[in-house]
Amino acid sequence: MLVISKETLIIVGVLLAVGILGLVLVLTAPRSESVAAGPSAPSAPQTTVATAPAAPPTTQVPAATAVQAPPPTAQAPRTTVPTGSLVQVAQPTETPTASPALPVAAAIDGVIYEGEYAHSTEAGGFQIHWSNDASFLRVGLISPGTGYLAIGFDPDNRMQGANFVLAAVRSGQLWTRDDYGNGPVTHASDVSLGGTDDILAAAGRESEGKTYVEFVIALNSGDRFDKPFTPGTTYDIVISFHETSDDFDTYHSRRGAGKMRLDPG
Repeated sequence: MLVISKETLIIVGVLLAVGILGLVLVLTAPRSESVAAGPSAPSAPQTTVATAPAAPPTTQVPAATAVQAPPPTAQAPRTTVPTGSLVQVAQPTETPTASPALPVAAAIDGVIYEGEYAHSTEAGGFQIHWSNDASFLRVGLISPGTGYLAIGFDPDNRMQGANFVLAAVRSGQLWTRDDYGNGPVTHASDVSLGGTDDILAAAGRESEGKTYVEFVIALNSGDRFDKPFTPGTTYDIVISFHETSDDFDTYHSRRGAGKMRLDPG
């Protein structure tokens, strides 16, 4: 028969008490962590509150956009570059020509219609139309090409001595030049020779592979490189044109000659 002493019972009791205490500590430990985690939940709003002051950097974004705004303004002058380039293309002897008020009856608009001019002739596939009064000569030309065209009035020997008007439509704009025949096969602008450009009005266009030009000049411009016209007189004329080139210095594709009689005025 097992006999348990009083001391043994005391030791067993102590061990049981220690074991129970330890079990209680183990069981209560997770609960304390859960409770600790509970307060951490409210801390989340605190992080949100902490990021709220970060909003001011967001308000600085418009400032960054404002810094980028000047480039479009800075680019605005670039829109003037094509115009500037066009002005630089014009030499002192070559003039982009508009169509101001006319010294003769019909409008200068680059459109030549039947009955608009009193007279017409043809030379080398090139049509010449004209009307005049006592002071001005109005001319309409139709070239069978898209390059420059030229007409010379009253030459002495081939080109020499003729009063020339050259014209070309470049990118939709008409360019003209008032020339003088300074040799049998050469001509130069009146301006380069010390005279003046005396084309009073002009207009032109290209359509269906042809070039249409109208212009007005005075019968007597007063320029020593422009021969005066006398109403009622017949004059020799020479014409030339290029099929594709708008460069006045390019040798012409074709040329021709004819006569022009002015009305008494």
